[in-house]
Amino acid sequence: MFPARFNYSRADTLDEAVAMLQRLGPEAKAIAGGQTLLPLLKLRLLQPSHVVDIGRVEAARGIQVSEDEIVIGASMTHAMNARADATRTLSIVRDCASGIADEQVRSMGTIGGSLAEADPSGCWPTLLVALDATVRCVGPKGRRGQSVRRLLQDAYSPNLDDFELIESVHIQRVALAGHGAFVAFKRAAAAYPTASVALQVNFSGGRVCGVAMSLGCVGPTPLFVDGAAAALRDSPLDADAVLKLQDLAESTANPTSDNKGSADYKRSLIRGLVRRACGVVEARRNGIHPTNTHTYYG
Repeated sequence: MFPARFNYSRADTLDEAVAMLQRLGPEAKAIAGGQTLLPLLKLRLLQPSHVVDIGRVEAARGIQVSEDEIVIGASMTHAMNARADATRTLSIVRDCASGIADEQVRSMGTIGGSLAEADPSGCWPTLLVALDATVRCVGPKGRRGQSVRRLLQDAYSPNLDDFELIESVHIQRVALAGHGAFVAFKRAAAAYPTASVALQVNFSGGRVCGVAMSLGCVGPTPLFVDGAAAALRDSPLDADAVLKLQDLAESTANPTSDNKGSADYKRSLIRGLVRRACGVVEARRNGIHPTNTHTYYG
């Protein structure tokens, strides 16, 4: 199908885009990579009167690395994040970025767009909840920061004010200490995962000193697994530790039955993905670097 007619404008800065959206009113929509908006336009599920293109805003691209944090521009595509020099040693970030959908989507879709969609099945939301990341937003009232967890407090309803846009994603370097893995199980490359797990483990002398884990696709929002750090503190990442993480993940998951599988199936799948994530983390800690962390079936 073809979209309904709409007017088109292109903004050179996010401040300009916000001003345009405010002037045009609630019937206007912003577009970056278009991997969320374009299908809705083609199906005529959305029929905006005006589309404001923010995909070429240079200030919203690039990755800045400092001693304390990594800042990713909201208009960075998944492919850009996967191949950036700044993420070369950040395996968990590359796992996520390189496994999203297919090459076409990765070349067009953006990290900011993924967060603004607030889809609980999205890969970036699940990863960034685990890493306790924050976003910087720009709107008519200026700029403000908020945690990704707060941004994604409701499915498909991001905590954004009217005419507000995501400008950048901020990850603290301490959250990336140690070794991590993002693993997902999908019907096909282009599909959203049936379930996903983001796991980051920090070690001291071969024993766990920090754990962060989140689950995707098994709740109304990405789910942070509380208690993981306390359960594994000062222990090796052995079979007993994996079992503890599996039990915590299964008790945290709140899946619903749908055409991808029953709720019980998804809980079982989460247990398998936790085991796989732990295996990838342990391999990376020992100098082995698995790259294929997304599994397809069907």
